[in-house]
Order: sequence, then C-alpha cells, then structure tokens
Amino acid sequence: MYMRTIDKKQDIKPWEQLSKMYPGLVKPIEESWNDPLSIRKIYMITPTKTRAEQIADLTRLAQTLYLIPNLVWIVIEDESQLTRRIHRLLQSFYLPFIHLNIATPDYLKPTQNQSTWRRPRGMIQKNIGLQWIRQNTNSNDDALIYFADDDNTYHWKLFQEIRKVQSVGVWPVGLVGELLYERPICLNGKVHSWFHYMYRKRKFPTDMAGFAIHLHLIHQYSNYIFNVSANSIAEQESQILNTMTTIDQLECLANNASKIYVWHTKTQSMFLTSIEKLRNAGMNYDLINEL
Repeated sequence: MYMRTIDKKQDIKPWEQLSKMYPGLVKPIEESWNDPLSIRKIYMITPTKTRAEQIADLTRLAQTLYLIPNLVWIVIEDESQLTRRIHRLLQSFYLPFIHLNIATPDYLKPTQNQSTWRRPRGMIQKNIGLQWIRQNTNSNDDALIYFADDDNTYHWKLFQEIRKVQSVGVWPVGLVGELLYERPICLNGKVHSWFHYMYRKRKFPTDMAGFAIHLHLIHQYSNYIFNVSANSIAEQESQILNTMTTIDQLECLANNASKIYVWHTKTQSMFLTSIEKLRNAGMNYDLINEL
C-alpha cells in the first residue's frame, strides 16, 4: 500500500495562474474550486488490470481529476504485488492517491472462450478499497464514496453532483445496457421508476458509475463486501444499494436525473503482434513494461 498527499497550503488559487495561459480551463477550475461543497472529500475507488491500454486509460482519467479539488484516488491493481510501472505513473500525475493491490483468483477469471462480462470484474479490488476506507477514515467524516472504472469518461460537473449527496445519490449513465443511457425517472427529486433494458429484474437497475454513497453508510454497514460469485453478474449495484438504502431514500441528482455526466465507455483492445513474430523480424520489446 502506498499513499501520497498534496500540501494543503495554497496561497495562490490555481485558476489565477492558469487563466491567461489556458482560458478554456478557467470555467471548470473556478467552478470546482469555488464550489462551497468542495470542502466535502471524495474517495474514488478505481480497480485496474494490466493490459496494453491500461496506462492510456489511467492517463486520460487523471486529466479529468486535475480539475477536481479534495479528491483521493484509490487505485487497486489486479496483481499479486504493486507494480512499479503503475506506481511511477500515479506519481507522475501529482494527484493525491492511494495505491493498493490484490489479484483476482483464477477461478473468477473468464475462460478463453468466455466473455469478460460473464465474470464479476473488479469486485475483489473494490472490496480492498472499501477496507482501506473503513480503516483510515472516521464514521463521522463528511465524505463521499464513488466507484469509477478506469476506462469510463467523466465530465468534471459529475463531481459537483457527487458532493451534493447526503446519503445515496443517483444519476444517468450514458452508453450502457445496450442503450444510449440508463437513468432513474424522477418526480420531485425522488425515484419513481427506471429507464433501462438489460437485466430487467434488477431492483436498482443502474450502473456502478450511476451512484455515490456517503461515508457514514460504508461504516454503518461495516461487514458489507461485494459478492464475487459468478452468479452475481449485473446484481452488484443492486446488492450494495439494497443493503444501504431504499428506493424511496435515493436522491435524484444531475438536474432531476436529466443530465448525463458519465459515460460507460470501453477502450477497444488493440491487436498486438506476438513477441514470437517480432523476434523473427529481428525486433524485441516488452509489450507491457515499456509502455
């Protein structure tokens, strides 16, 4: 486990330095850092798996996080030990981060001919993130928990919505469930029903990116961990929400769940020429560690 913090002493506000150099950044930085709710800390849990596109995905996500104040990025590698390549990458961003690891057991990994969605991905890593939070925070801290895939796309305004959460807040997610979006249908700030197509029997038919939870609930339900069994596919969101809240208690955010600030994008896996073919061509390089 590794933790990096940033010096809290900031005499000059960031946008005052950047406004002339990068005028396009003024609005998001000024709004984010001037937001009175930015005093509320966000713990963002991101599982990540070694693959050719991993560094590109984490780098893209980090570019959004530069705009977000008071956020701790908890990155959990699906590895038996912390890798130096990811540690160096996280250090290079100069963002507050926690670096953890745990390997997914072989029996939970998809087989060669099995689609990846047939297995619960990243759940063991999320459990380690929750464990770190419970061990390193107090139940009376005013903070929010958000689960963020490393290849999703996040608008900076999403984090303003997260900071509005009092217990559990929900919002739409774009490009998910074979639809342009899934969303709660809200009346007067409360969930009335859901717009969704896949897995229609879900009690809370939302994506993991479509909600945030207040820290006190993570401590209150201190024994809760994600179910990592193969029969838990598409039920992970419903399981944690059903444990910690009810539909009547959900808070509709993002303009009564009418705005999309997060998209369930997926980086396309690259076709890479095999090491054997490269050697035959007189070329030799490390497909992962040189990235």
